Amino acid sequence: MLNVFTLANGRLFQEEIESLEELARFKPIWVDLEDPTPEERRWVKQHFGLSIPEDAMDEDIEESARFFEEDNGELHVRSDFLIDDEEDPRAVRVAFILNEHNDTLKSQGVLFSIHDEDVPVFRLLRMRARRMPGLIEDAKDVLLMLFDADAEYCAD
Repeated sequence: MLNVFTLANGRLFQEEIESLEELARFKPIWVDLEDPTPEERRWVKQHFGLSIPEDAMDEDIEESARFFEEDNGELHVRSDFLIDDEEDPRAVRVAFILNEHNDTLKSQGVLFSIHDEDVPVFRLLRMRARRMPGLIEDAKDVLLMLFDADAEYCAD
């Protein structure tokens, strides 16, 4: 599933994308790929020029793969997010890609998140950002607020 999030009047708005043409209509600050299909990955590559690494969701995560910057300025962060399920508690690996500085790429100012299943913390942030104008101002805020919400969720 491919969702894009835009800011309007200080609030985060979500659109589910079902074609490359739809994707081109938006200027998102966050593109969330939940269990993306090869076609959705292709749309992201075509529209933003962003290649999602094939190993983005690998289980083995060496220190050098958790956080690194590509030559083109893309920041890659991989982290685990808790799913507090009484029957099957687990962590979900999430890969983030953020380009804040390279204005030659269409991906500038957009956070990309890639994961295999729904993450409760993502829902929590979306709800807060819709209800609280000004909570998020840019892609970096989305990333930081996701980690903040995760710390709060894990503490609970």
